[in-house]
Amino acid sequence: MIFEMYLHKIEHFTNARAEIESFGNYVYVQDEPDLFPVYFKKENGKYAELSRWQTCFPKVMLQRALKKLGLSEEGKYAFEVFLSRLGYLFQIDNRQRIDKDIFILFYIHQLLSLKNNKEDYAIKAKGFFLRFLCFEMGMDDDSYNLLCITNAGLCINTVQHGNVTVLSLLEQFYAQLEKKKNLEDIKAIKYYQSSVLNFLFVANNEDNHLLFNDKNCYLIDPGNFINAYKKSKKIIYKALDQCFDKHQSTKNLLISNFILMNYAYYILRDNLADLKTLRRHVSSDIFGRIISAIVYRGFFVDEEKILRLVGDEYKFGPEGEERKLFNIFDLNVNVRPQSRVLGFE
Repeated sequence: MIFEMYLHKIEHFTNARAEIESFGNYVYVQDEPDLFPVYFKKENGKYAELSRWQTCFPKVMLQRALKKLGLSEEGKYAFEVFLSRLGYLFQIDNRQRIDKDIFILFYIHQLLSLKNNKEDYAIKAKGFFLRFLCFEMGMDDDSYNLLCITNAGLCINTVQHGNVTVLSLLEQFYAQLEKKKNLEDIKAIKYYQSSVLNFLFVANNEDNHLLFNDKNCYLIDPGNFINAYKKSKKIIYKALDQCFDKHQSTKNLLISNFILMNYAYYILRDNLADLKTLRRHVSSDIFGRIISAIVYRGFFVDEEKILRLVGDEYKFGPEGEERKLFNIFDLNVNVRPQSRVLGFE
């Protein structure tokens, strides 16, 4: 179900006239024009927003159950807030297409793609993308600094017991409420939260891949991307060139953005000099657009270091309010066509 909700979020991001769907007991209710948070239908027939799951319990009962988890005040707060942010994760916002949306889609895809991977780079990347996903969901530093991903899944770091899985804390929390009223409501909240945690953080054999009709789609998977780069850098450089095809569909654009972000994180973050090689395999115009897109995002790379390497002629132009990450064709650089970049020849 959660993967289908993720696909539904993507469909609305890439299709302005997509229909709103429901997923069993979980529905999208228009909170304000073109904004659809995720709700569930309560036993009394009313709807409750999953990002405000705490309001389904009396405050005293909620605090008593949290206290019995044996967490510090900071740990209890991180647990409570993270669960509420899971309710925001798949909301549909058709008001605009902004950087925040595509970052969240990308981070979800990264965590999903890496959760079965135990290689060193994957372990490091999972922690990195978890942190940035929490940031995009509006969590504070003190809260998401307590979270980490281990082989057992998402954990909260505790003083007494070390890393404790959020799923086990979830079981302990809801076990205290099993004899309370509104049991079906409790089950619905717990099922959604545990399903998202399993979807993002627990290794399994499920084949959840984005299968768009795009020949470069396989490169959005980090393992495929890294293997292709090791096999032949030209594969990646060709894909980067194609990211700026003016005839792309909206789903092609999504794939292009994911590929550009993969290149920024998995290659440039530790090897900025790869831009010198890339420069020899794409046109000056395309190279400028790649630099512009990467600098615009501020995605894991330092703008000053990039410009020192490639030259100020690729300096990104003024940022405008209309300039959205999704439309990479709006990303322009002030490139002097006849200029030559020292060290690229």
